[in-house]
Amino acid sequence: MATATESKQFPNIAGNTAAFILRGGNYVMTASGTITSVQLQVQSLDGSTWINVGAALSAAGLASFSLAPGSYRLAVTGTAVYAALTSVPS
Repeated sequence: MATATESKQFPNIAGNTAAFILRGGNYVMTASGTITSVQLQVQSLDGSTWINVGAALSAAGLASFSLAPGSYRLAVTGTAVYAALTSVPS
């Protein structure tokens, strides 16, 4: 049975996370807490622009993504947000 190979976890956050590297592939993002918006963003090649990936979560929930390798962050509006981004084995 396959298991997750990569997971980034963010407990009790508000505001933007620090950038983190993902290896690419299929991922699931989960979030809960007092959420206004949790948006996955990828850093563009210019090194300073952040581009939204898919739709933001506006309440507790789950979203799935197919991602290229790169530098990502979560842009969070809310308080006491718990989020995780986990790879899905193929």
